[in-house]
Amino acid sequence: MNVLGANSMVSWRAWAGIVLAAMLSVGCGGGGGNAGNCAIGGCTNTVVPTAADMTVVLSSSTMPNTVTSTVNVTITTVDANRATLANIPVTVSVNAGATIKVTTATTDSTGQIKAVLSLGSDTTPRAITVTAVSGALTKTAVVNVTGTTSAADLALVVSPSVLHNTGTSTVVATATAVDSNRAVLAGVPVTLSVDNGAIVKPGSTVTDANGQLSGTVGIGEDKTNRTITVTATSGSLTRKAVLRVDGTKIKSTLIGAVLTPGDPGTVQYVVTDFNSIPMPGVSLVVTGPTGQQSTVTTGSTGEYNYPFKAPTAGGSYAIRASVPGVEDIVTVLVSAGSGVIPSAVGPVRSASVAASPSVVPINPAGTSLNRSTVRALFLSDANAPVKNVRVRFDLAGDKQSIGGVFTSGEAMVYSDANGVATAAYISGARFSPTDGVTVRACWSLDDFEAASCPNQASATLTVISDSLSVSIGTNDLIQEGDSKLTYVKRYVVQVVDSSGLAAKDVQVSAQVDLIDYRKGQWVFDVLADRWVMQQKAVCANEDLNRNGVSEVLSNGVVEDANGSFNRTLGRPALEPRKADVAVSFEGGVSKTDASGVVVLRIEYPQNVASWVYFNLVVGAAGIAGTEGRANFEGLLPFLATAITSKDKPPAFQFSPYGVLASPTVPASLPGSSKIVQLCTNPD
Repeated sequence: MNVLGANSMVSWRAWAGIVLAAMLSVGCGGGGGNAGNCAIGGCTNTVVPTAADMTVVLSSSTMPNTVTSTVNVTITTVDANRATLANIPVTVSVNAGATIKVTTATTDSTGQIKAVLSLGSDTTPRAITVTAVSGALTKTAVVNVTGTTSAADLALVVSPSVLHNTGTSTVVATATAVDSNRAVLAGVPVTLSVDNGAIVKPGSTVTDANGQLSGTVGIGEDKTNRTITVTATSGSLTRKAVLRVDGTKIKSTLIGAVLTPGDPGTVQYVVTDFNSIPMPGVSLVVTGPTGQQSTVTTGSTGEYNYPFKAPTAGGSYAIRASVPGVEDIVTVLVSAGSGVIPSAVGPVRSASVAASPSVVPINPAGTSLNRSTVRALFLSDANAPVKNVRVRFDLAGDKQSIGGVFTSGEAMVYSDANGVATAAYISGARFSPTDGVTVRACWSLDDFEAASCPNQASATLTVISDSLSVSIGTNDLIQEGDSKLTYVKRYVVQVVDSSGLAAKDVQVSAQVDLIDYRKGQWVFDVLADRWVMQQKAVCANEDLNRNGVSEVLSNGVVEDANGSFNRTLGRPALEPRKADVAVSFEGGVSKTDASGVVVLRIEYPQNVASWVYFNLVVGAAGIAGTEGRANFEGLLPFLATAITSKDKPPAFQFSPYGVLASPTVPASLPGSSKIVQLCTNPD
């Protein structure tokens, strides 16, 4: 009985505890959500609601890149049955420099959160991502920032506002797009255009991050002075700017400045651009001494010879020539009796002559295309120009018998108001040595006979058979010779004609000059982990006149200044030795190929590398023997690997010309004022 009673009591107590727990659970809202914090007499319970799904809807998937543009964002949360849920917390964010304004942190009674997306300070076209996060849910939507189709306003600037007619000069036109707040707009389509034969190269089709679009404006083929209108267009907006082309010049030479009634005369015109390059095919309006006007066209060298007859009445008559923006006036004196051009008023403090170009090709027989403009300038005190100086141009005796004529012939020309007298030298069929033609201006303040030359000023020019240009270059490669005892360095020689085209079958010559030699040795530097040079002296080539003979020159200079001759058996007197470096053409070919190229090489014993400073000179011979020259100079190079091994000294470790420092004595090069330093210590 007692045992059974005890067991019954335990069972009753267990049952009572279960009932009490169930009551407490019901009282605290158990059975759903998160468990609360409960105790007898009361409890608290926090339930975080969650959504089954969420949507992000945009009022527009694009927005213009103006600072005032916005896009509305609507976020909606729903349960598993797609019914909207209120009071659902949602975090909203954006990227790409944008900003977003959210109305509430949780969904409203309709299950929605409203937000407004703004561009921020960045107006560049880009993609902006809107991100909404609620619990485990993440949803995104993308807004593309695009350029506006048109701006509120445009600005157009052309700088500089003057374009020289060189054919290569350019100016920059810059259009800037802004919105109604004058903020710059990126991505705005803008079109640039020009008129009057000019050309424009836009850098883009839409404005950049600074709201700008730029284009490069050139004059095109037309070199005449004129105005060019640059136009920027964006949508219905149009802005214009005016650009002025200048640089055209008219040079005139009056042949027959003093005439009697009815006598013939000529004005020789040359029209040039800003760089004094002739302008062919230019319309020139000439008004003669009687007022009759005619339009003529310049020839292939920009020239036109205007013939006229002196009026029947005496007096001074102006002859005018003009191109747009430029006018030239010369005055002819018609003498009905004793009329003369007044004497020039001196003194002439400076008389100079210049020839442009200074190198002119020959003219085959019967042609006169190639010419040089010869300009005499006369200045007085304070650089004031001297007018009416009488000038005759000639070749100063033509000592080289090159020939050629002046457009003025033997006629006297007169300096103009700028103190300038001009004529053109037309080359003949013979080429000349460099500076082999002397063009001379014989001048006086008064008239003088053709056979005399009271005062003179001159310049030189060169007549060539073909315009050739030569260059020489190399790469970074050095090779060992076949014997493995020498180094070989290759060079490329390139020859082009005056237009830049490759010149084929041009004979190329080459020579190498050893300028100086160095003394010293290479030692291993532990810190640098390589061999380094210790140079003790720099000594000029002892063969001052480069004739290969040791001698005492007429000025008393002893070429073997260091006394090296036979100091040890076979040691030469002149150092460095001419044979230390040999130059040759690759494959024995010394004429340029179809690319205008020929390859040459220098070869030298490895032990002289780094110790000799050389000058490699190449010349390209033209059809009639004229030459263009180029050079390459430097220390004889060596393989970089030769100085990297501590246990393997380079072949050029010791200079073959001595390792000790040396006093020097000055010596002048024959026929030159250049002074070099000869070393006196052979060791």
